Amino acid sequence: MKTLTLRNVPDEVVDQLVLIATETRQSMNSAAVQAIRRSLGFDARPRRKRDLSAFCGDWTKKEAAEFDQAVAVFEDIDAELWKK
Repeated sequence: MKTLTLRNVPDEVVDQLVLIATETRQSMNSAAVQAIRRSLGFDARPRRKRDLSAFCGDWTKKEAAEFDQAVAVFEDIDAELWKK
């Protein structure tokens, strides 16, 4: 393996690397190497989940339909409440 020294790295790049290193609890060196590997196509970045399945699991289609039916009443708008 080789050692690289980078000069004139823009502040926003350093800030982003610091953020990534902090969030992933790894060194700046590891974060930088992973970012370079991803940008060169060696490693795909894992997609971040943007749901709550990690906390409550996944629902079947039947369970999701039952939930939608149970909360459908909250979709009704009472026009009287919105009059000025």
